[in-house]
Parts: sequence; C-alpha cells; structure tokens
Amino acid sequence: MVKTRLSAIALLLSAMVLPVGCAYLGSGEPSDEEQALRLLRDYEAAMAAYDAEAAKALLAGDYEGWRGTGKEGIERMVDWLRRDSQALELDLTEAVVTVEGNTARVAPVVSLIGEREASGTYVLTRTDRGWRIKGVEMRR
Repeated sequence: MVKTRLSAIALLLSAMVLPVGCAYLGSGEPSDEEQALRLLRDYEAAMAAYDAEAAKALLAGDYEGWRGTGKEGIERMVDWLRRDSQALELDLTEAVVTVEGNTARVAPVVSLIGEREASGTYVLTRTDRGWRIKGVEMRR
C-alpha cells in the first residue's frame, strides 16, 4: 500500500513538473546567442585543422575580415598557421552576444596565436544558411 501511494505521488508530481519543464526548455532550437557562439567554435576548429575551405564556408559572402583582407586573407592565415605549426584559439569566456535584427556582435573575443594575443569583436550576419562571420574588429 505504501508503495502504491508513493507511485501515485510520483506520478502526480511528474504530471505537474513535466509541462513546466517542457515550457522551460522551449522549442529545442538553439538561441541566436548559442548559434553565434557555436559558429565561432566551428570557425576555431576549422582553423585548427588548417582547413581554409571549411573556415571560408562560415564567412558571409561580403566578409571583410581583419584589415579588409577578405576571404583571401583566410587562405594566407591558414598557410601561415600551418607553416609555423600554430593554432588560432578563441577565448569566449567573457564574450557577450548582442543581436539587433540580422546582425550579431560577439565581444570581447580574445584571439590567441602562440604568444600573440588580441581582443576584438566578431560581427556576424544572419543569412539563409544561418549566422555567418561578416568581419572582425580587433583591438590590441
């Protein structure tokens, strides 16, 4: 009898908690903020694999890059990283994503390459393929 009562109480609690939990979880789609951070992690992974094509696939069609080098700058950077056995690391621990319409800004993002460190803002744009990197505004 005690076991039956406990089972009934557990069932009742589940019935009360389940709808609240589902509402809290939402639709299961990642937020714009989560998608933006995932994009930067994917970019970091592509650069670590020295895969210029994978990195360029994450860029907007009108990607400006750092210092206005465009997509060609990505190829040069990957070649340089490979030649020097370096990796691009993005520290996103303090990064905040702000979204206004079809533009997201992620800052501060600390870029580390060996001993070199720079901080900046990644500017993203929403495309029909999801968020893509439009440019990087670096500060030293």
